[in-house]
Amino acid sequence: MKYRESQRDKDLSNRFANDYAHAILRRIILNEGMLRGLSGLDVTFNYLITAIAGKNGAGKSTILALACCAYHNNKDGFKLPKRNNTYYTFSDFFIQHADEISPEGIKIQYYIAYDKWRKSSSMPTGAGIGMQRRSKKKGGKWNNYDERVNRNVIFLGIERIVPHSERSQSRSYYRAFHDRELRGWEEKVKEDVGFILDRQYDKFRYVEYSKYNLPIVKVGSIIYSGFNMGAGENTLFEIFSTIRSCGQGSLLVLDEIELGLHAEAQFRLIKRLKEVCYQTHTQVICTTHSREIFDSLPPYARIFIEKIGDKIKITEGISSDLAFAKLAATNSSNEVEILVEDDIAKAILTLALPIGIRSRVVINIAGSVNRLTRRLADAYVQVKTRPFMAIFDGDQRSKSSENIKYAETMVESHGEDFPAWLDSHIDYLPGDTWPEAWLVKNAIDHCIPSLALDFGCTEDNLKEIIQKGLRAGGHNEFFEIAKQLNIEQETCFQLVANNVIRALSKDFKPIISHVELVLKDNN
Repeated sequence: MKYRESQRDKDLSNRFANDYAHAILRRIILNEGMLRGLSGLDVTFNYLITAIAGKNGAGKSTILALACCAYHNNKDGFKLPKRNNTYYTFSDFFIQHADEISPEGIKIQYYIAYDKWRKSSSMPTGAGIGMQRRSKKKGGKWNNYDERVNRNVIFLGIERIVPHSERSQSRSYYRAFHDRELRGWEEKVKEDVGFILDRQYDKFRYVEYSKYNLPIVKVGSIIYSGFNMGAGENTLFEIFSTIRSCGQGSLLVLDEIELGLHAEAQFRLIKRLKEVCYQTHTQVICTTHSREIFDSLPPYARIFIEKIGDKIKITEGISSDLAFAKLAATNSSNEVEILVEDDIAKAILTLALPIGIRSRVVINIAGSVNRLTRRLADAYVQVKTRPFMAIFDGDQRSKSSENIKYAETMVESHGEDFPAWLDSHIDYLPGDTWPEAWLVKNAIDHCIPSLALDFGCTEDNLKEIIQKGLRAGGHNEFFEIAKQLNIEQETCFQLVANNVIRALSKDFKPIISHVELVLKDNN
């Protein structure tokens, strides 16, 4: 089903939009020069937690490095135990072998929501979203690190998942670790990690030697240390200990946030991270290869980055289906790609297509009408490895001319065949309204007797409940019906959709014929 914003999502969105006290990073533009083969980058952050996905080499790690280098810090600011400085510089990330050419002619713009700007031509006075520039001329050095806005920034790379039993320093000093003074956040971290791993820890603390830390926990009568923890357990204690100890309003940058964690733990990680970020005003920017991470975040917290030729394409608010179809390169295993607006449309189409057709297509989600239209434009411009169709919701049938004009604006130049090409690659779900409303209305008109048996209630009672769902509108129809029937929303949707599609199978014949024609043309 569609991602349903929680109250905490709304709280975090509101805080992100209105917080100028914690120097929130809003946008990065690399407008001149090239870093790690990356140029022309423009990425915007819209939520306190941002997950970035993309294929290897697309530029995810470069974005993380640029984010770390947005800020300066005081000497007494937070730093990880093994770091010398309380801030990051470009030399921490962009290191060259003697045979490599150092990056030159670089200009970067950082947009930061801040409440202590000093008057200048490029930023407001007092509170506002201001811009700071970082640059590196040919043969020169990076400019004015000390003029950057101060903020605690912590980068946790993939080395964090190396078990203590495999870290040479931990093995060398295993007898030297000793108790340290409690910091006051140990109880909170114990609860954070316990929630994510669904485990009841009785005690948690760190022991230390020099710059090295080792977690120790007690579960019941058993005490064990980081030497005998899995990679995921170790890294969770590191992540949440860092957040709890680095102070309010910090920026935490994480490479591959899901490393070492099974799927359920990944869902719980994001759920807990939302709570902790709300409590501490922490901003998190991370990369991921996990669909579970994307599914746990609202669409505006997701970014997909890809290289198309020598250009970088950033897609904000991408659906999980589309992002991970791109990552999995699913176009190699199916004959036709069908793109729809959302998961409701995908579910309807999946139920409506016969198995012989369904096994030969892949149905992906664009996430919105505009993204679906942009994909149409992309499909026209790019050389496709397989045929492509866009199936819009029924309410878009009356707006077809607007969508075609929008597609035309997305194509820099096109031939006279463009309108005909669009027409042959577009279809619509039945009806003249959004799919949920179409299903519910036709359930009332055609399926009350069969649905009453499925739901175990009288026909009159069910009709009243479904009409109440129809009045809810705004894509909330099944949420309201399921609530009234006291069943899961997905179960409610499946039963209604099955009955309506079976009763109105003739309404799907035009779409089925269209897909069959595309499959035939592909043979």
